[in-house]
Amino acid sequence: MTYAVTNTYPGRTQMWNRLKGNGAEPKNVQWGTGGGFTGAANGNVNLFAPATEARVAGTTAIVTTNFLGDTYQAVATITCAVASKTITEEGWFDSGTASPTGTLAASLTAIATSITLGAAPAITTGNAYGQIGNETVLFTLANSATLSISRAQLGTTAATAASGTPYTIGGDGGAATAGATSGQTATVGAAQGGNIFVHADFAGDALNVNDSLSSTLTVTLT
Repeated sequence: MTYAVTNTYPGRTQMWNRLKGNGAEPKNVQWGTGGGFTGAANGNVNLFAPATEARVAGTTAIVTTNFLGDTYQAVATITCAVASKTITEEGWFDSGTASPTGTLAASLTAIATSITLGAAPAITTGNAYGQIGNETVLFTLANSATLSISRAQLGTTAATAASGTPYTIGGDGGAATAGATSGQTATVGAAQGGNIFVHADFAGDALNVNDSLSSTLTVTLT
């Protein structure tokens, strides 16, 4: 059962960039375990808790649902390779490389403006959006485990987060490079995980090693 599925704000920016001849096709699927969070939303910039399996490139096509060629379709299969797990979310991305991620080394209050990570982030220069549970934040990146952050970005709400909560860096869909208003100044390109196009979460599928799930993404214009 799906709780929510959304074409994210970075995903919508990706579409306009593709119309302008920029960016890459968002055909790469990755799944996650949710980290206790549900409710995929437009303001998400990544999964809540990415699993260890690599992203998989889907097979894509333009198909007809109601009218001529009105639907983008991508189909991919991921196999559980590392330990049994329950999958509760998935995202489709314009990069086949997983995003930089880690965990919080200390709890986060709803009004804090600095954050302590388990280690310095993989990207150390500029500002980049990040996902901490249901909240999107803007990290001021540095070669340090303690960073300044701006809270409640892209329409999300500031919230508490416990030590050990996953965090993940995400892109803005190319908004900054296209000249649109964006807090992101860091390069979050394909090698850094790129941008999430669609985020979905659901009740959960319990998998053992070597179990597989096939996912089909369809985006239909109406």
